[in-house]
Amino acid sequence: MPTENTESCKNKLLYFSPSEKHFSYFTDSLIYICDHNVNGSMGMVVNRATNIKTIDLFNSLKLKVTKSLVQENLLLGGPVNPDAVFVLHGKPLNWDSTVLVNDEIALTTSSDILQAIAEGSGPENYLIALGYAGWNPGQLDEELSENVWIQNQSDFNIIFNTPAKNQVDALSKTVGFNLRMVSPDFGNA
Repeated sequence: MPTENTESCKNKLLYFSPSEKHFSYFTDSLIYICDHNVNGSMGMVVNRATNIKTIDLFNSLKLKVTKSLVQENLLLGGPVNPDAVFVLHGKPLNWDSTVLVNDEIALTTSSDILQAIAEGSGPENYLIALGYAGWNPGQLDEELSENVWIQNQSDFNIIFNTPAKNQVDALSKTVGFNLRMVSPDFGNA
């Protein structure tokens, strides 16, 4: 039975606690939570790059890129709706279809932000991903109570200015222990 949402994970980083017994889609994933409430939760995996070049996305959308792109490869944001493009970004935060996460970070799904990025007038800090991670009502709370995820404060620099392959190590240094060494297999005290 799902537990009631007592504390929101919105604007936090979650790391999937690796289990020695089970491999998961989320093994070694760092997820930035964009929303977490009684209706469910959604976030974006920020440390899983794909082999798809970001410039190829812009070319397929017939957007002429006039400024070099910050992001070389698209991210795999999660297993939900993997054909859709999601842009996690810093300021400016005012686009046609935007969900504000906090005063500095938003998630946008409208094409106007991609046009602005192509023209060099978009946000300086952005991550473009295919798909997102989503949870049904109470599901993330239940997983948190089972120690499936390690919750951490968000870190703008780690999210936007640290290469995807180095993000877990950077967050481990911030929290003071190696996140990859924590296992949920031992239960709660």
